[in-house]
Amino acid sequence: MHAFVFVAALHAYAPAAYALAPAAVSRSAFAVRAPVAMLGNLGDSMKKAQDMMKNISPEKIKKAQEMSQKMQDMQKELAATEIECKSADGKITVVYTGQSVPLSVEIDPAAMAMAAPELSEAVTNALKQAFINSRKHADGRMMALYEEAGLGDLLRMQQQQ
Repeated sequence: MHAFVFVAALHAYAPAAYALAPAAVSRSAFAVRAPVAMLGNLGDSMKKAQDMMKNISPEKIKKAQEMSQKMQDMQKELAATEIECKSADGKITVVYTGQSVPLSVEIDPAAMAMAAPELSEAVTNALKQAFINSRKHADGRMMALYEEAGLGDLLRMQQQQ
């Protein structure tokens, strides 16, 4: 250990350090370790990170893994969920996934009698409302997941920003 500190202190004089380093410290060890010493505060940052990791209990790690799995499951569920929205007159039906991906637009043949601007407005409004409904559904599912994990306040604060 003392040999490494000595060798790292001499990193600016690498050829001389090779000559001065004890036989137990190989040139390859010097070559790998010396650049770390040259980066300054990196060692301090690594030490702080290691100290923080010591404070994370196995239970917290398991909880984080469970939360991650639940998030993945929820994403799959949202991808498979279909959110349907109809226009005010019921002649246009739009379907989105729970992830806000449009799946289909169905227009009743009777709607084709509408003037083009009216039909365009009806389709646009149905698309917008289906998107809003899809987002509300996903947000509700996300909130339930955060509430279950005891993080509901965190999500509410994020949504207010």
